[in-house]
Amino acid sequence: MEQTTPDSPRAHSAKLKHPFSSNKVIACHRCHAKKIKCSGSQPCQSCALAEQGTDCSYPRRNRTVKVPQSFIDGLYKEINHLKRQLKSSPLQNSRSLGQTSDVPQCPVSRLSGLEERQQEPTPPVPTEEADVQIDRRTNVQSNANDSPWFDNSNIFRTPILNSETADTVFATRFRQVISDPHAPQPSHLLRLDYANDKALMALVESTVPWPGHSRARFLVEAALKYISRCPYMVSRDVAREGLARIFLDPAAAGPALYCKCWALFALGELYATRAAATQGYPGMSYFAQASKMLGYLNERPDMETIETLLLLSIYSLALNRRYSAYVLSGIAMRSAIVTGLHLNIPGPQLSDMSARGHRQRLFWTAYMFDRMWAAQLGHPVAIQDEDVEVDIPGSHLTGSLLDEDSDCVYHSASIQLARLLTGVVQSIYSFRSQRQDIQIAARVHQVLQDLLAWVEQLPPRLQVDHTPGAVNDLKTVSLHLSFYQCVILATRPVLLHSLRMQVTDSSWATSELPTSASALSEACIRCARHSVQLLSQSWIDGLFVTFDCFFTRYLFSSLTILAISSILEGQDNQGDRDSFEEASRLLAELKDAGNCVAQEYCHHVEVIEAALTAHAKRMMLSESSSVPGNAAPSPSQLAPAMPRGGLLQTDSSLQQLLSQPALDVQFLEDAIRDSWSPGRYGPDFGNVG
Repeated sequence: MEQTTPDSPRAHSAKLKHPFSSNKVIACHRCHAKKIKCSGSQPCQSCALAEQGTDCSYPRRNRTVKVPQSFIDGLYKEINHLKRQLKSSPLQNSRSLGQTSDVPQCPVSRLSGLEERQQEPTPPVPTEEADVQIDRRTNVQSNANDSPWFDNSNIFRTPILNSETADTVFATRFRQVISDPHAPQPSHLLRLDYANDKALMALVESTVPWPGHSRARFLVEAALKYISRCPYMVSRDVAREGLARIFLDPAAAGPALYCKCWALFALGELYATRAAATQGYPGMSYFAQASKMLGYLNERPDMETIETLLLLSIYSLALNRRYSAYVLSGIAMRSAIVTGLHLNIPGPQLSDMSARGHRQRLFWTAYMFDRMWAAQLGHPVAIQDEDVEVDIPGSHLTGSLLDEDSDCVYHSASIQLARLLTGVVQSIYSFRSQRQDIQIAARVHQVLQDLLAWVEQLPPRLQVDHTPGAVNDLKTVSLHLSFYQCVILATRPVLLHSLRMQVTDSSWATSELPTSASALSEACIRCARHSVQLLSQSWIDGLFVTFDCFFTRYLFSSLTILAISSILEGQDNQGDRDSFEEASRLLAELKDAGNCVAQEYCHHVEVIEAALTAHAKRMMLSESSSVPGNAAPSPSQLAPAMPRGGLLQTDSSLQQLLSQPALDVQFLEDAIRDSWSPGRYGPDFGNVG
């Protein structure tokens, strides 16, 4: 392109590729107002003579000109060429990544447009690297290098990482496995069902009245009932006394106590509400007030500050704001570290055993939250185990803590399970573990051994009673559902790989499936069955709260596994299909009631059902044109038949697996590496609309 010369504007415009002329200056504002001739300089002569040179300014006019269509086409070609250059450079050192599902919410007016764009196939980007695989739907690029690749398609916001540990990502992997190989791969659905920042900021700026005495007591009691499923959050007696102190002497209560009560009000309204109102989410106005007050707390955090952060973290999960929950739990953990809760305080400095127990239990709750939220997102934890020196709460506690719903045995079991959950993520899904010398099969074997040892050490009081009509304790149900989720997380890559072998290779024979892989897949399916049974019974018993984010997640994770089992042509595949449909109905009821988490999951269930229908049609056409007998067996066919029951049947399945001398190395490494990627980066559509 030639350089412009002001001396020859006509000659330059003839040579210039783009036809836009420079904006023409007619007169400065002062000369135009006085209707006098303007020299066009800066400042002009009139303004300089009037000693108003600093006020001399010119209007700029954006002229509308006609351009040929060939010029517009040339711009598009140049843009596409630059995009290919940007994307081809990171391909040299990229590895398998995918499009993110967690994207800030867009306005409703733009939602339909985003959904249409994500359903359209994206043309593949040509590259000279022969070993790079490019996902046609999400521009996912994969090879064996160790450097993560960031999607640069949006230069205004940073890409967002979403790990393979996410249940929605696994659901997308499942749909990709059973999709038509001759059609574009299914894209990952964007996460749009959550309370966005704009809605929260509007509530923060509004004035929310303090509830009356009766209403406040009702909300606090409801919140204490809701958080009783957690090992320890707040002391019931202290929470009641704090609320009474506010009503007796509002001026004497500090901001930390007010903030904590706002958080309790939010959780209480969330627990007590059966369906979301037409305007707003239950407790969100209280949540916004508590979040606003966090900026005015003391620089040195205290116990109430940590409790408030944990309460707000749980409520953020109910709003489907997973990143906010992860950040709040991390702040709570770091606040606990600043306060020294991760260390044993000497006895002479704190002789009150109840206060010492409160410090211990509060730290371990922050520890569990940090690990549970981090595992759900595939992110690092805030503190390593080697840095923790505080004792796990024991039976030596005295005082009012003995009256709490959360006993020491349950607390200790929950802590150990949270550690095992972190071990599952770090051993199987961690980016660092893929570069270690230890084989993947050995890591899976060790993780399952630890899980089996944990469940064998559970006391009878923490076992699930499967007697018909028996109502189990909420803590026991939550503990076992968490255990089932750990086993599912550890074994579902193998289950998915077994399905992939069945779908992609029609000649795959029974003998090609190792016995260890069959046992792993069977343990995964059985845990999913147990989870759905427990969740259904909890629904009947009234333990499944409408806006419970934990049970909702377990329901979706389990029904995804049952969807896989239903097409493995097993001996009980119809039963798994029925369980999948029933779980989908429960999830739909939660969605209709206003559950944000269920609303997101229902979008995935809809596309899963469509994928299952399309897969069944292709299988019917394939079977009609091929010789019967080549269908791949399911893990249920290869493993010994066991009744659908409770925890003991899961134990025997794991015992059968771990009693073998060694797991099949090559099959498991193929399974995990085939379905694992260190992270999926995608554009942030937060600025859309």
